[in-house]
Amino acid sequence: MANEVVGASQLELIEAALVERFGSAPGPASIARVLADHGARLSHPEILQADARWRGQQLLFTPEELDVSNLEAAIALINKIELLRQKFENDTTMAERLRQTVRQFKSDLDSLARSPRTAQKKRQLTHEVAQWLSVWLQNPQIFAEWLNLRQNTAEFRERYLS
Repeated sequence: MANEVVGASQLELIEAALVERFGSAPGPASIARVLADHGARLSHPEILQADARWRGQQLLFTPEELDVSNLEAAIALINKIELLRQKFENDTTMAERLRQTVRQFKSDLDSLARSPRTAQKKRQLTHEVAQWLSVWLQNPQIFAEWLNLRQNTAEFRERYLS
């Protein structure tokens, strides 16, 4: 590329070429490591900033969004999952990444719901959200309608809205 020092803009060009050729690319730090191994001089501050931005973009959910300690937070999480599902409808790689993330989160919730160290009320809500995610994983296209029906049952209203 006829540059003396490789910085963020060169990494972006390389990443774009890798995505075009192979469908995906590693992060800027990984690309920079390969370049350095082949003798390229790196602009370390630019590479660190580019890698930090890239890592932030890779997260589908923040830790705060994964909080299901109350019904409002749980519903906000479900809404975000649905928005991401719709956003990734034409991107099979990201759609699968979302499914894997939801599957792992559901597994974590199942473990939390079974734990005797979890307070009873939180255990109930955690179990409820894990059930929601089970339905979402099985059939995301009907999930929103199913959740609406679930939230209108007498059991749900009595348990969570009274």
